[in-house]
Amino acid sequence: MKQKRDRYEMHKYWGKKPSNDLKQLIERYSNEGDTLLDPFAGYGVFCSEAFILNRNVISNDLNPVANYINIQLLEKNIDLLLLEKQWKKIKSEFLPFNEKWFRYTLNNKSILLTTILRDKNDIPVMGKFREIGSRKSTEFKFSNKEAQEYLKFEEKQIITDWYPTIDLIKNSRISAKEGMNVSDLFTKRTLACHAKLLTLIEKHSTGKEKDFLKIAFTANLANCSKLVPPIKSRGPMAPGTWMTGFYIGETYLENNVLHYFENRLKKIFKGKTDYLNQFDSTEESNITYRTLQNDAKSLSIENESIDYVFTDPPYGDAVPYFEQSIIWNSWLKLNPDYENEIVISDSKERGKNSNKFEEEINLAFSEIRRVLKPNKYFSITYHSLSGKEWKAITNACIKNGFELVEYEWLVQKSFTPRQINRLKSIKGDVLVTLQKTSNNELITCKSDNEIEQLFVSQIENWLDGVGLETNEIFLKTMKMVFSEKILIGDVDLLKILIENFKFSENQKWILNDQLELQTTK
Repeated sequence: MKQKRDRYEMHKYWGKKPSNDLKQLIERYSNEGDTLLDPFAGYGVFCSEAFILNRNVISNDLNPVANYINIQLLEKNIDLLLLEKQWKKIKSEFLPFNEKWFRYTLNNKSILLTTILRDKNDIPVMGKFREIGSRKSTEFKFSNKEAQEYLKFEEKQIITDWYPTIDLIKNSRISAKEGMNVSDLFTKRTLACHAKLLTLIEKHSTGKEKDFLKIAFTANLANCSKLVPPIKSRGPMAPGTWMTGFYIGETYLENNVLHYFENRLKKIFKGKTDYLNQFDSTEESNITYRTLQNDAKSLSIENESIDYVFTDPPYGDAVPYFEQSIIWNSWLKLNPDYENEIVISDSKERGKNSNKFEEEINLAFSEIRRVLKPNKYFSITYHSLSGKEWKAITNACIKNGFELVEYEWLVQKSFTPRQINRLKSIKGDVLVTLQKTSNNELITCKSDNEIEQLFVSQIENWLDGVGLETNEIFLKTMKMVFSEKILIGDVDLLKILIENFKFSENQKWILNDQLELQTTK
């Protein structure tokens, strides 16, 4: 879901939750002056909203680039006029360098390319430019001769500025192949321009302003890499966007680094202005923020010092954050602690399987219980409701003695019969709020077969005479699991539904005999 706030559009980091929903949670479960924690802060939306609402915040993320983004997001003492002045100096030196790479002669006329369509062999196929004073772009096709001249120019150039050559972690799940490194994600043209731009930022900027320019720099990297595919249904050069992974398609778009960086910089200025406008500069405040880069399994936070915890934990193998963040961490010369990342990774060399994920999520939730004050609240959202991730997260909540307060949908999603029949994971953002109590009720331990039979029996009761949507059944089941403290084994609720019940034409689950009645009628 796209964020509506400019302050949350400054970087492409994944997993941002709707700020309005987070604001409501903060106001419901905490008071002004309280101390709030997000141990898997990501971009930092929750901590930003909490800080704006006059709460002390501790924003923690082991991923160095997430921590770096958090620091710049929460910082109030930044001089935007100085930042603009520094950028003008940088641009004055970068402009001729960038133009050398993107200046092109077409029909005996000098043009400045904004985008080049290249094939999987890096051969230019089409180009796009904009006439001076015109908002409309013009596209053209490269002839074989023009394409060869374009490539010859690249071959003659030597890159003298530093750029990262760190190897990607081999992982077929995100198209990271053997021997592939960060520089392979860029053409020589965009690699040279990014390297020069970073050199000039280091040369002409200082302090917090320099860090902020680096946020814009990293946010722009994927825009000007080989990872931007065209949306062919809209045209051969219709701009797509990098989502996740390092897949380079049959064709990709090579974008003008300066052009796209300036667009990103505008978002940065808008975002920071939006953030600063949330505070009354005339009032003094004792409210503080801390940004930590701790392992969530070992937080450097005092016992029972936190009034409310919210977090959106790792998504299992849906997003291997550290592996994908290498495109940002490497350019910032930041070194992730891969060993302590909580994740399921398809990379065999990492040893991050589902059992390890469940073990480490449990340790992280134990830390949350340790730092949370008695009778205070802990909210968690996760988007996978089928498979290993929800099992690990649900079991960790139960094992650490949290009592269920609320179980609801943060973002709902309906499912088509085709999606159901494919046996794929159900997706939707679920919000669970729990309370730290001293209640030591016994945990219910059942075999997988017993749990499956319990689920079937309960679902039969719920479907007696009525049909229920997938979301409704998951909601009811999970409330039962939390309320009765049932540890889940290798039980797939979606599979249970498919094997024991029918999915009707109006997209509701019904009993088998109800389907026969409908057919008879």
